Amino acid sequence: MSEEATGDAAGGGRTPGNGDDGGEGSGGGNGQDADDGRRRAARGGRFAAAAHAAQEVPRGGAAAAGAVHAVRQARAAYAASRGALTLADGGRVDGARPGEAGPAPLPGPVPAEELRHLRRVFARPPEYAQLLDALRRRRVLALCGEPGSGRGLAALALLDEVAHGAVARLDPRTDLATLAEASVKEGHGYCLELTGEEPTAARGPQLDRLGALLAERDAHLVLVVDAGDAADELLRGRDGRLFLPPPGEEVLARHLVALLADADEETRARARRTAERRDVADALGLDELRPGEAVALAGLLARHATGALSDAGLLAECERFAPRQAAAWFAGAGSGAARAAAPAGLRPAAFRIGLAVYDGAPHSVAAEAAETLTWEMATTLDPERPPGRPLFSDDLRAVLTAARAELADGDVWLGDDRLPVRTVRFAGRGLPWAVLSRVWEWHHNARGPVCRWLRAQCDDPRPLAWVPAAMAAGALCALDFPYAQAELIAPLAASDSGTQRLAAATALAHTVARDARLRPVVRSLVAEWARGDDELLLSTAALTHGYGTVAGSVARSLDALGPMAEWVAGGELLRDAAFGVARLAAGHEPETVLRRIGAWLDDRRGSRDDLALLAVVRLAGSRTWELWGLEEPAESAEPAARQGWPLLPALLAAHPAQAPLLADLVGRGLAATRSRDAVLSGLTTWIRAADESGELLDRLCAFLPELAATAPANARHLRSRVARLTDDPDGPLGAATATRVTAALAG
Repeated sequence: MSEEATGDAAGGGRTPGNGDDGGEGSGGGNGQDADDGRRRAARGGRFAAAAHAAQEVPRGGAAAAGAVHAVRQARAAYAASRGALTLADGGRVDGARPGEAGPAPLPGPVPAEELRHLRRVFARPPEYAQLLDALRRRRVLALCGEPGSGRGLAALALLDEVAHGAVARLDPRTDLATLAEASVKEGHGYCLELTGEEPTAARGPQLDRLGALLAERDAHLVLVVDAGDAADELLRGRDGRLFLPPPGEEVLARHLVALLADADEETRARARRTAERRDVADALGLDELRPGEAVALAGLLARHATGALSDAGLLAECERFAPRQAAAWFAGAGSGAARAAAPAGLRPAAFRIGLAVYDGAPHSVAAEAAETLTWEMATTLDPERPPGRPLFSDDLRAVLTAARAELADGDVWLGDDRLPVRTVRFAGRGLPWAVLSRVWEWHHNARGPVCRWLRAQCDDPRPLAWVPAAMAAGALCALDFPYAQAELIAPLAASDSGTQRLAAATALAHTVARDARLRPVVRSLVAEWARGDDELLLSTAALTHGYGTVAGSVARSLDALGPMAEWVAGGELLRDAAFGVARLAAGHEPETVLRRIGAWLDDRRGSRDDLALLAVVRLAGSRTWELWGLEEPAESAEPAARQGWPLLPALLAAHPAQAPLLADLVGRGLAATRSRDAVLSGLTTWIRAADESGELLDRLCAFLPELAATAPANARHLRSRVARLTDDPDGPLGAATATRVTAALAG
């Protein structure tokens, strides 16, 4: 039995909605004839509804073109999953700040030896001169930033310059409101770390009083402040400065010199070469190391250069950098003493999670998604207090710095056109997955709000919103499938929203693409949906098989889609099954799909004929951006040039050997009365596009002779359509295009 026949033979168990065409041999007298007529009429109505739906602009309207951009960004974010921290390692990281090994320094004078070491290795951050000037003028300076950014060392370096070595650390419990003159020594510099989310720790009037007191004693004070309400308030005042980390390369180089001071030149050179290796950078997953990380990497490189650490051990340690950053970010996030401050404490965490899902997306999409997640988490923490949003008090540069994020100029597709947008991304490919996996595996109570948020994002008709959310859902399924299937996949798959059902299909396909071990489980789940009577789950099953990953091969995916054409419901399921077939044709094995469509057209069962014709309608009328997959299809090898092309010329460009088979299928679609208008409409799109593109016109003129040769009537229909376009008073076809197309049809 041929491959084309095997799958459909397995499609039994569902009663066909139309049987075969009701042709010869279907006796039974007038009653039987009437039944056959009703079946044919129902079949015709179902096909017409499905064909009409197939020609509509896909979900998301013209913005659906952005799905290609969105899925590429999501693929990049999940391309390399880094191992999560073990329980033992996570406990160690949670107890110390990244790159700052050991316990917190004790209050009191900073030892002279520590200051001498600092002078040798300290790398000045950007705006260091401005920070020093502000400290000298105001006497009080607040450095606001993230742990591990080097702000603590910068505070000591600044104080060392103004106090000439007379530097002391204050007890973190020091109450600035009651700090008296007797506590301040003449000519000294003081460093105080303010941690946590208490917003009243350092207000403007208190700092003004302190500035006057310090001036009387010729002393200086630098506050080291974590991100949060206190930092936001200080940044809006006169004394707060956003701390920007120094270049990681400079910190790394200085510490390597110090660590390998007694080594020979070859050892030092080996360490420098290793630091520049591509595999080391890939393992780190961070574009720019923060000072604490640079210090840690310097220690690893020194051990590796001296033979104390193997190559594999070095790379394994490097792969923990991004997970350690994620661990530090979510250690105690939103655990402020006052519940009223919960939204402010949760907002940075929500932005990081939102950015993990929408890495590389337009900033407006990622920022709005993060605010929605903030609401979900805040109402989970305190259901009786609906949170608000800050309007003008947030500092975008501070938000981005705290999240290790950066803005960039990018573009998205809207229909056939590109639009410039401002995008946002993590400064490191290892961070998106490190953040998502950390939240999912270490903070169980965060799963509920994250799942509700992802489901809501999957109902946003914009592909730039729902596609990354669906891809994230699929990635999380690979971590804990039973939980994610119950809380994410099942509600999406049974939703009345077509966008959510497509999101469920996308998530399942991505799950299997990430972890092939889950294929049997996912395949069984989708098969159960396909055997049932729930039209919504049937639709989701059809959409899932359109990706070609769950069944295990393109041929098996077609085996599963064929029987779905028999369902007795309206045209929606037929439309979704045909969409899946066309999506498979746009993938890596078009010949397999095209031959199966041809076999269905020869099948005596009318349901297969309907599915095949509707798939041809899809092939003729779709744009490349409508049928994106989870892998880069062959016809997208030049996405910038072919992004807005009709699918047929894109397939012909990528697979020229399939031209005869495509011509035969499109010709049979033209020959069938019920599909002719829809196929002509799709070809019209190509003809119109060819009027604007010489390459498309060349491919059209090469294809039309083969298409016209399929049947004399097809040539007449095509010539008639070209004549109508040429005489169209609202938009006549260009004379040169019309001449070439007419000549091509004449053979």
